[in-house]
Amino acid sequence: MELSPLLQAARDGNLNRVKELHEEGANLDETSKNGSSALIYAAEGGHYPVVEYLIEHGADPATQTKMGATALNRAAESGNIEMMKYLLDNGTPIGDLALIVAAREGNPEAVKLLTDSGADVNAQQRWGQTALMLAAKEGHSSVVKLLLDSGANVRLRDKNGDSALNIALDNDNPDIVMQLRRAGAKAQIKTSSPVQGAEDEEEDVDDSADVEDLISDEEIPDDVDLDEDLD
Repeated sequence: MELSPLLQAARDGNLNRVKELHEEGANLDETSKNGSSALIYAAEGGHYPVVEYLIEHGADPATQTKMGATALNRAAESGNIEMMKYLLDNGTPIGDLALIVAAREGNPEAVKLLTDSGADVNAQQRWGQTALMLAAKEGHSSVVKLLLDSGANVRLRDKNGDSALNIALDNDNPDIVMQLRRAGAKAQIKTSSPVQGAEDEEEDVDDSADVEDLISDEEIPDDVDLDEDLD
């Protein structure tokens, strides 16, 4: 995807070029086809000076891509705590995805910053996955503990009907399985049509059962950008 000069400069972290284009009248809030702004591109690349310049000169910190990504999501994904704090202090909404991506990447400091700042610990992205589910999948036990301590619901299921415990079992993460069981989680039989946000009303099953029996034929992709542009 070809970017405008401003967006490309922000993505490259070229502060001098960003300043030059701004002085020439470039709109700091212009976006690419997928809705990414200069601020989002700069945050994605970890270019703090560019992020700071854009915010100080009026760039909108609440701009979202078509899939709901913000500059904060990008900073959370890389675990850039300094940038996350700056964005939060300057009006960037927390939204639902920042905590989810921070949990997936296994960054306890980022997760704690977001939960302390009011992030919804049970928010679900379009596949129905929560921060707890993704931390369980990736084996991030310290993040799982933080989320459980913050009130994460172990009974929520994704669009495949899997709970965090099912996911931990499937990915052979025994420490996390134990954490989730201690928090009251039980393995579940999935209904034929899982409902996003539904809790486990199904019959409990023996956790030692073959997890393959709990997985539908049409699974959520293993690797997916949580806020990728699908257009």
